[in-house]
Amino acid sequence: MTYREENDAADYYDDPIELISQPKRKKLSSGLALILFIISGGLFVQTTLAANISLNSGSAVEFGQGISMTAACSGNSVLTVTPNSTFVNVSGSGSHYLNTITVSGIPSTCNGADFNMSVYDSTTSNALAMFNSTSKVAVVYSNAGTFEVGHGGSGSTVSSGSGTFTVTFGSPAALASNVSRITIQSSSHVPANCIDDGVCVVGAIGGGPGGGTIFYYSAAGFSAPGTSCNLSCHYLEWNQTAGTVTNQNMGVDAFLRWSSDTSNLAGVTSTAFGAGYANTQKMLTNNGATGYTADTSGAAYGASRYGGTDGSVGQWFLPSYEELLLMSQSSYRTAGGLSGNYYWSSSEDATNSSRGIGVDWGARTSIAWTKNANFYTRYVRAF
Repeated sequence: MTYREENDAADYYDDPIELISQPKRKKLSSGLALILFIISGGLFVQTTLAANISLNSGSAVEFGQGISMTAACSGNSVLTVTPNSTFVNVSGSGSHYLNTITVSGIPSTCNGADFNMSVYDSTTSNALAMFNSTSKVAVVYSNAGTFEVGHGGSGSTVSSGSGTFTVTFGSPAALASNVSRITIQSSSHVPANCIDDGVCVVGAIGGGPGGGTIFYYSAAGFSAPGTSCNLSCHYLEWNQTAGTVTNQNMGVDAFLRWSSDTSNLAGVTSTAFGAGYANTQKMLTNNGATGYTADTSGAAYGASRYGGTDGSVGQWFLPSYEELLLMSQSSYRTAGGLSGNYYWSSSEDATNSSRGIGVDWGARTSIAWTKNANFYTRYVRAF
């Protein structure tokens, strides 16, 4: 149950009273004692549950009261910011926590901007966590005047009105008694991120965290040793923008040899799902046992240089045969621009050091081909 703290102060008078000596001290009547207890108790509750706070302007306010201020996007238009708290009961006890912030009076000049809100205590310059135990910034996006949860806001919800919004924290983390200052800033919009904001959509062109297309999802998870998600991966995306290599097809697919070393075994005979990253790293490493020299211009090298739209260089790889076969079977391959006849995988033919394994895109079958042949490549990322 949510309790809003009100600020109706009890009437109080501090006029001096002349004390007259009496032979005996009279006891307070039970009724008067009760009245004094209620008054003093009310004052105690007000000071302990309705913490005074200030905003950018430095003006003091209390929970449930608004204060006027401006943000960069609002110009001379005055915003009203109102924080509220809720009582969280834990094991028979509990505390009041900041659980909502309402901002009103927002002009249309803020359309397209992000509002970034943080809270602080009275002694440090470090923002307090407001929700999700560690989230210190609540971001609300003005999408043409409709307000939405912004980047990094997973764990909060936003109710939108005309020129106003209320952001609510699902698991509030800032004790009301610790909140002394609130700041609000407007900034250029940062799009929601698939990983951080939980908005990953399979098949969405450019919807992956690196700007690629997510073509595979596993709720149970899978292993991709060496990747950022390592043994707890759930998604695969393929790149949707051009890499750093120069020989491109449709601005996306590099047309390359399997490796710059086309005659020695790199030692990447695994064709298994989840092996693509490890295979690619081996292709980029000298193999003293076989005489293989690390790739410096081929398909693996191209993958190692690619960073997506989020600067994720080093996380992309040439898919293994099983991963590449899955891509060829995807219903999103045409929309994703995968139209070449043959694509390289990071798997090689164990019986012939000069052959790599690719996929015939039309027949969706494997093909072992000489490593110095140019095939199309598409990079993959696990997360």
